Amino acid sequence: MTGKSHRLMAASGAVLLGASPLCAGVAALGATLPDRIEIVGLPHRGVSHWPWPWALAVWAMWTQNTEWGNVMAWWLAGALFHIGADLFTVAGVPILLPNWRLRLGILRTGSLGEYMVVTVFVVAALVHGLKLPVLKLP
Repeated sequence: MTGKSHRLMAASGAVLLGASPLCAGVAALGATLPDRIEIVGLPHRGVSHWPWPWALAVWAMWTQNTEWGNVMAWWLAGALFHIGADLFTVAGVPILLPNWRLRLGILRTGSLGEYMVVTVFVVAALVHGLKLPVLKLP
């Protein structure tokens, strides 16, 4: 997925999980962390996309039960949203081991499918965040 798609997915996911607008924005800022830390020479979608260290960091910040801890948790959760989105790409991400990728590959970066999935998540977040009535089918 593109960086813009990752940010939109992270913000939408945060809204759907009940985050404040500030925390949703912070999650969007953290959504590119897995790719940004690769600048030190890590291979793309290797250990930087392994979700367990990110999940541990989110948990460590969240359990502090402070305002800054919560903001940091949402920032780091942006990385988890990134990894979750990349799971559905043809390249996949490492889930169990940092050097073995799981691929649920239905999306290619920059494809129409990627933009359709992102649009669905953004619309769902808007409906949820703005508390719009949902059309119910009979």
